Amino acid sequence: MFGVINVETFLQAVLALIMLSVGLSLTTEDFKYILQNPRITIIGLLLKMFCFPFIGVAIASLLGLSITFQLGVFILLICPGGTTSNLITYWFSGNKALTIALTTLASFIAVVTIPVFTNWAHRHYFGDEVLVELPVFDTIANIFIVMILPVLTGMLLRWRFEKPSKVAENVLKYVSVVLLAVVYIIKFFASKENGGTEISKDELFTLLPVLLAINFTGLVFGLVASRILRVNTQDSMTIGIEVGLENVSLAIVIGSVLLHNEDLVKPGLIYAMFSFWTAMAFAVVVKKLFFGKNWA
Repeated sequence: MFGVINVETFLQAVLALIMLSVGLSLTTEDFKYILQNPRITIIGLLLKMFCFPFIGVAIASLLGLSITFQLGVFILLICPGGTTSNLITYWFSGNKALTIALTTLASFIAVVTIPVFTNWAHRHYFGDEVLVELPVFDTIANIFIVMILPVLTGMLLRWRFEKPSKVAENVLKYVSVVLLAVVYIIKFFASKENGGTEISKDELFTLLPVLLAINFTGLVFGLVASRILRVNTQDSMTIGIEVGLENVSLAIVIGSVLLHNEDLVKPGLIYAMFSFWTAMAFAVVVKKLFFGKNWA
């Protein structure tokens, strides 16, 4: 059944669809927010893109993951969040403009940081002898096509056809989630010959507690670090959600499509099993503790 589907092409098409929906949601107000609040935006990007990936992989190392899985975790953590973080932030009264700004800017930054960080990590873990580098310009072109170009297309459509774009955005949000679920199911249950990863029970039970620890740390780190830097609680919760949620579909593209190593995909697939629910639980707790006290 799975053999009739080109999983790699299907995944990239789904990711492009997700990023198109992000572009359709963008308005001039979102960019005004970035210009009016550069400090908070920069804090969020630094914590998400440059601080936590190294903290997360340090946790993976301390908890004894193999170097292959550590590299898979690192690739997962350098992939910026997608529409899931935007949705949870909206549901729990976070800062919608901030989460959209962080998602959009991080996607543009990731075009450069992903190949650079991935190649550095591959050299760090495996050395030059077995290095399979991501070709920087080819990777930039690939990520541009599946992430940045759809965002720009969505923005153009929103500018020219505002009302139809709003309708299309609402439809695509749900359609893309369903299609992404199909990809994850294939990756979990199909054989490697048919695009699957063949995750074993031992690998599941090895990775799950480590990834839960990383996810919990990311959510709390984003919140606490932001509060220390004097960001209000609403924005700090938003940054925590952004730090704690990763773009699993992009991580699969990097590991499976570009590096051709299904073991690098396994941490992301397991992360996808629970991260949506833990991020929602985090938002519920933060809102109950702080809403009405020091929220704004």
